[in-house]
Amino acid sequence: MLEEMPPQVGSLVNLQTLSKFFLSKDNGSRIKELKNLLNLRGELAILGLENVSDPRDAMYVNLKEIPNIEDLIMVWSEDSGNSRNQSTEIEVLKWLQPHQSLKKLEIAFYGGSKFPHWIGDPSFSKMVCLELTNCKNCTSLPALGGLPFLKELVIKGMNQVKSIGDGFYGDTANPFQSLESLRFENMAEWNNWLIPKLGHEETEALFPCLHELMIIKCPKLINLPHELPSLVVFFVKECQELEMSIPRLPLLTELIVVGSLKSWDGDVPSLTQLYIWGISRLSCLWERLAQRLMVLEDLGINECDELACLRKPGFGLENLGGLRRLWNNQGLPWSTISCGVLCSKPRLS
Repeated sequence: MLEEMPPQVGSLVNLQTLSKFFLSKDNGSRIKELKNLLNLRGELAILGLENVSDPRDAMYVNLKEIPNIEDLIMVWSEDSGNSRNQSTEIEVLKWLQPHQSLKKLEIAFYGGSKFPHWIGDPSFSKMVCLELTNCKNCTSLPALGGLPFLKELVIKGMNQVKSIGDGFYGDTANPFQSLESLRFENMAEWNNWLIPKLGHEETEALFPCLHELMIIKCPKLINLPHELPSLVVFFVKECQELEMSIPRLPLLTELIVVGSLKSWDGDVPSLTQLYIWGISRLSCLWERLAQRLMVLEDLGINECDELACLRKPGFGLENLGGLRRLWNNQGLPWSTISCGVLCSKPRLS
């Protein structure tokens, strides 16, 4: 596997495809060779950015002059040892600002404590996908709400982020107006998701197009935005303190709960698919949900305690008149209910 660039790559001025550009130890200055590759197009991944010791080398590249790069991936080392220089990495990322025609941006293992202002700048009007992974020294997220056509956002491994609030949404009356898919994962210290305030009133246009929300391994998170009017799929895993208190999710059709969920309080009039894994106190969740499942068709329950709640008068499965498919791996007493065909559990990615 190639781990170092061949010599004189920078002289290939007509080169159009260069999917990966490796920066090895003691050769970080070679990033300057990208400056002459103005015809690059498509995807470019710059790997080993921790080896850029002089931010002026990144400034020299001037990625803003390479207009046809659509997907940009910038990766530092997974090793966050003492050899890493936070201030240097902050400057390097600042100077690696790409052209505004960029469609997809991924940043991984960045060691700086903050993100540069260009990330989330509304001038990136073509950006549709953004992923920030394991940027473990950052204490806050960049202002991303003003990206007008951002459709997919993934935030993973941001261990120092404790609260998400106004700074995340940016200075816009309609933050995340095009966002369709949002994923938070491995946010160990995140405990509060604040609603942005514009002037003295809360915005009414938060996530107006959000169809899919995934919250995975955020053990301290206690709340969600109180309105998600377009949400269709909600996946929540190992969020032990999360209290679902959204009054109404009118379009939610699929709910997947894995691990723990502290409580649920809200109407789900369109829910047709419910899958529950590993809930130690199933009765608490089930009794809040059961009488709201008016159109439920698919139900899966696996590795849960307190299964007796499924036969409790007023909350039992026999009340789910539309139920068509039911699966379980624990010997649930199927003989007590008559509800269609037992099938295998769905595959989850």
